Amino acid sequence: MRIPGWVLLFLLLVIAGAWLGAMIQMDAGYILLAWRQTTVEMSLWVGLVLMLITFVSLYTLLRLVFSVRAPWQFLLRWSAEGKLRRMQRQTRHGLLALANGQYERAEEKLGGLVANTTQPLVVIPALAEAEARLGKFAQAQARLQRLLTSMPEAFALVGLAQARIFIQQGDAEAALTPLQKITTKDKRHAQANELLLELLQGLQRWTDVIALLKVIGSAKQMSKGMLAQQQQKAYQLAFAQITADQQGLEQLLQLWQKAPASVQESSHCRLALVQAMGQAEGNPATRTAEFIESSLKQQWNDDLVLAYAHLPMANVEAALKHAESWQQQAKNSAALQLTLGRLCRRLELWGKARDYLTASINIQASKEAHAELARLEQHLGRVDVALEHYRLASVF
Repeated sequence: MRIPGWVLLFLLLVIAGAWLGAMIQMDAGYILLAWRQTTVEMSLWVGLVLMLITFVSLYTLLRLVFSVRAPWQFLLRWSAEGKLRRMQRQTRHGLLALANGQYERAEEKLGGLVANTTQPLVVIPALAEAEARLGKFAQAQARLQRLLTSMPEAFALVGLAQARIFIQQGDAEAALTPLQKITTKDKRHAQANELLLELLQGLQRWTDVIALLKVIGSAKQMSKGMLAQQQQKAYQLAFAQITADQQGLEQLLQLWQKAPASVQESSHCRLALVQAMGQAEGNPATRTAEFIESSLKQQWNDDLVLAYAHLPMANVEAALKHAESWQQQAKNSAALQLTLGRLCRRLELWGKARDYLTASINIQASKEAHAELARLEQHLGRVDVALEHYRLASVF
């Protein structure tokens, strides 16, 4: 049979009371308290009872005092929490107004929070953006600068906000400065790199774009396909920007040697390089021709073959002989037959030129081949045949 807990407690209290009574009867003991001329003597057990009563009284008094102070503490805490809720609500309204294009309302809501906000890294950049949208560029930049002074560790956040404001002003060059400061400290800062790439492309600073794309690629901040596309575009436009002189030719070759595989394997990039090399080298374009010949050994490219025929050469006969050897590699290339015809025409080999141009048209008719054959026939006095090929050229 299980005995309830309260019964056991009652029995323990009865036993303890009986034992205490026995101890008092056996030896009451005494306590003597003396202070100067005053003495107080009492039994030990009475003293213990008085000490217990005193302890309980002091404990009750302290609880009473703290219970009186608690409402004030509660009120203070409630007031602080209410103020925090109001600030959070005002911040939310300000950010929503900014997102919805209500810049005056955003400035009003966020501006009232600046002095006491607990979220300066959220409120101040948003307020600066609202001010910039309203045309208050100097005020917005000054606000961001004060934030940076008070919180130097927020340099990246502030720098991005400053750059966006400069962009809104239409000053892309000025926007580069804060972004470059960020990337100097952290080359892999994704947001700064993304914004910097957009600015450099807009400014057509393609060599800088190439360097930045290398960093972006190493940090894997862009898909491989998109990176290859961006690199190919940047290299093609960089080739076109290099000055057309001997020094420019060396720069082109150095840039090509350092280009990634996605660029070197691109037929469009090779053609852009050849065109830039031809302009930089002038007459004769010996190194450009050698580059085309070397490239075609690695991979056939009709565009490079067509460019080969237009190069100013010191020895056109040698070029024709070299081009004729390509027929083993690409005997069914209309572009190769057209190139052979053009080279023969430059050498005034009229019969061979006609045969090659006719072969090109038979493989794949093109405007260029018909126009080239028309000029040849006109030169030979076959006006009717020339007019027919001019007509056919106009169809394309």
